[in-house]
Amino acid sequence: MPRSVNSQITDAITQTNLINLGIAPSHSLGTLYQTTSQAVGAAMQNAVANQQNIYSLGLASLAQNLQSILSMSSATAGRTTAGLLSGGTPPAAFYRQSYPPAAPSAAHSQASSPAARPAANRSAVKP
Repeated sequence: MPRSVNSQITDAITQTNLINLGIAPSHSLGTLYQTTSQAVGAAMQNAVANQQNIYSLGLASLAQNLQSILSMSSATAGRTTAGLLSGGTPPAAFYRQSYPPAAPSAAHSQASSPAARPAANRSAVKP
């Protein structure tokens, strides 16, 4: 047997459902806009940080190049700079810097001495 329900109750439930259905598109668009703006803001922060890092690398490169030029004799520096400014390539000596060979470490030289070997190995090694 069907029960009758007060029409005010059914109207209230219908209005609540319609409000939820009516708000859903604007709510979802608001969430989308907020999420998009957050992502764009993070991308801008990353771009600024990358730009600052590139400027730092450029400054370090400039300082190193100036130090290389200033460490040359003035005639060599003049020829190299003139060649670079005219679009030519610098001489190969500009890129190759000779560094002194590294000295062996103290730990390495001590480990190879007979006194540093264990007693079992010392007896097997004949001087």
